[in-house]
Amino acid sequence: MKAVRYDRFAGIDGIYLADVPEPVPGPGEVLVRVKAGALNPGSLPALHGSSYTPGRDLAGEVVTGAEAGDAVLGWLQSWDAHAELVAVPAAQLVRKPPALPWDVAGSLYTTPMAGLGAVRAVEPRPGETIVISGASGGVGFTAAQLAVRAGATVIGLTSTAHFDLLREHGITPVRYGDGEQERIRATAARVDAFIDAVGGDYIDLALDLGVAKDRIDTVVDYQGAKVKGVKALGTTDAGGTAALAELAALAAAGDLHIPIAATYPLTAVQDAYRALADRKLHGRIVLRP
Repeated sequence: MKAVRYDRFAGIDGIYLADVPEPVPGPGEVLVRVKAGALNPGSLPALHGSSYTPGRDLAGEVVTGAEAGDAVLGWLQSWDAHAELVAVPAAQLVRKPPALPWDVAGSLYTTPMAGLGAVRAVEPRPGETIVISGASGGVGFTAAQLAVRAGATVIGLTSTAHFDLLREHGITPVRYGDGEQERIRATAARVDAFIDAVGGDYIDLALDLGVAKDRIDTVVDYQGAKVKGVKALGTTDAGGTAALAELAALAAAGDLHIPIAATYPLTAVQDAYRALADRKLHGRIVLRP
């Protein structure tokens, strides 16, 4: 079978497609034929210093056992998801709702779950105002939509190119960059919570806006969170398979928008990663075996 491999320590040029033996499921695992799996920006830095098979998110059909033929989605801790077949712990899979497209199903774990984990960390409430940096990105856009569903007023920091997208989902856009603190203050009388999906100085901005430390969460600046005493909760803190099933149900019902920017076959894996690194596309980049 075909699987993506990386063992040449050469960045994207070191990623390649290889013929490998089919995986043999171990205890508690099932064999899944992959239909789709998203790329995630967090993979890019590791391409310059680690030897691993990129890929965590996946969706596909169970091949073996009593559940054969079931449509599922989930994740792999071993980054082996970019392959035709994968052995996955059954405890890391949930059933795919019939209405959920494969590309979206294969994009729900790493990034949207980070958005959910961040929202649960700061607990936005009806009548409150929350600011989210990177609100048009994968983590921020999910977090912003979920915060709107929680009844909060959501201010999304983004570029002007994404203002219409945010407004369509009930999010108030504010241009990021120099002067953003003043623009936020002009938009909201107070800020109750803050989610940082970008890094940089956003923890400081949240503190300057008067947000309590226990209502600030970053999914990027882990060192800053440790030093400044704020939260750094994300994907693995969202709630596991129960949370993933919740996101899948919302997406299948049309209540959570997960944009798909582009799809690539496994044979074009380097092109897919270059598109990811280029950061010009808005939405998930998906590999299809």
